[in-house]
Amino acid sequence: MSRIRPALLLAASLFALATEVAAMSPLPFFQRIERVGLLCAVEADGGAGAVLGDDGLCGRAAAVLSELLASGPAVAAFAPNDVRIADPGTLLVLVHATLRPEGKDGRLLALAATLQRNGSGSGAPFFTTPPQALALSGSLDENLLDSALRRLLAPLARALRANP
Repeated sequence: MSRIRPALLLAASLFALATEVAAMSPLPFFQRIERVGLLCAVEADGGAGAVLGDDGLCGRAAAVLSELLASGPAVAAFAPNDVRIADPGTLLVLVHATLRPEGKDGRLLALAATLQRNGSGSGAPFFTTPPQALALSGSLDENLLDSALRRLLAPLARALRANP
């Protein structure tokens, strides 16, 4: 009986560890993320930059990602050179927007995201967030922008929710 008790304790601890590991993403890149920081850049051709600036895009993207995560790591727009960028617990999301004239009176807004993380032990996975495009005629509709950001950031949110 005295030999069975240590074996049961060992089995129970291995089961608990296996359950925790099974809940984590198989990609080390997405493990143990404490916060998500966003940096944004808008490139506009033909003076269309007043439609959407870097800060406006980052604010919208942070709100959308926070909504998609509901519970999980904190999401915030970072300023360039923020010290949290280098922290191993930070996942940095670089959101790029390009606004170009399209056709006679339209514009095309293309959105892409790049993931970076310091000290994760592995590089960012390929094709985590497929680029999105939004055809604009007239002013930028915030609901359409939010919808494009949701499509852009939903795969990232799924990967983050797969981790404790």
